[in-house]
Amino acid sequence: MKERNPGMHVLDIKEGQRIDRCEMSVFDLDRPLPLVIQPRQGEQIGLLEVAANKDALDALLAQYGAILFRGFDVASKEAFNDFISHASSDALFYSERSSPRHAVYRNIYTSTDHPPDKEIVQHSEQSYNKSFPRRIFFYCEKPSPIGGNTPIADARKIYKRIPGDIVSTFEKRHYRYSRCFWQVMGTTWQTAFQTPEKSKVEEYCRNNDIHFEWFPDDVLKTYQVRHTTAYHPVTGEPCWFNHCTFFNLLSLDEETQEILSCSFEPNELPNQTFYGDGGIIEDAVIRTLQDAYKAETVEFEWKQGDVIMIDNILVTHGRRSYQGERSLLCGMSDITHWENVREKTHA
Repeated sequence: MKERNPGMHVLDIKEGQRIDRCEMSVFDLDRPLPLVIQPRQGEQIGLLEVAANKDALDALLAQYGAILFRGFDVASKEAFNDFISHASSDALFYSERSSPRHAVYRNIYTSTDHPPDKEIVQHSEQSYNKSFPRRIFFYCEKPSPIGGNTPIADARKIYKRIPGDIVSTFEKRHYRYSRCFWQVMGTTWQTAFQTPEKSKVEEYCRNNDIHFEWFPDDVLKTYQVRHTTAYHPVTGEPCWFNHCTFFNLLSLDEETQEILSCSFEPNELPNQTFYGDGGIIEDAVIRTLQDAYKAETVEFEWKQGDVIMIDNILVTHGRRSYQGERSLLCGMSDITHWENVREKTHA
């Protein structure tokens, strides 16, 4: 069995959430994210055996928001795929793409093909879609020698950190995600929608409440209006669940911001966010949102064979820049629809 992380805080988990032959702990008692599940010292247990405790895992995930499985024998992408299928539902196809990824096995993808020297800020996976994965999984095939952590943050706490007047404004006006597919930079519409046929793009947009408009040279402009707050379908807790900050120009590095702002009008940027009615979101508001994410962000160092299961509504994620070789795979599951989480229906 692999050596444990020093300084871990072992938890006394209540009856009904315990998993036989496993130990549960956290890195920091004050910020218990993620929950860490490992085989007890001297015990041999496979990750699929752990996945059989589905009710316990579901309850723990709803409480903690993310579970890191460490010290189990996960030796391949096939084993990772099997774990997803046993712990939740089969891995989902990656649709309406915004992040560069490629498939490595069935619906298992690289976590991102984004350049390693660029950081990826906190976000909620595919929250801009009409439907999205409720769970996202990452598997560390090979950690990078320098950097490359996957920082995460509790979206419930982010929501509470944001000033009430800002939350209220977004709950009234919502936010607009605008995309311009220029064909010569950024993601093409052919990649984003996984088809070369305009008619299929148009059908997808109509079915998913996306406004679209074609321009010369095969340029496509789209926008969709989405909510910023989601209520968790199990706990009823409000969560800051959106891409409003992530796709805003101010979330890019300063050099890229300057290049894009000098090259495009705001409504011509490859990605940009506005209030739902098309109004400009004030810089100070975006900075306040960024600060809320940063204040709640925690991170851990990847170890080879680690698997993390994240409740995509409860917890956001990002990526640190890195150097050297790194292989992190991703799978998503449990399709969820915005119409089922945009209003509180649970106590």
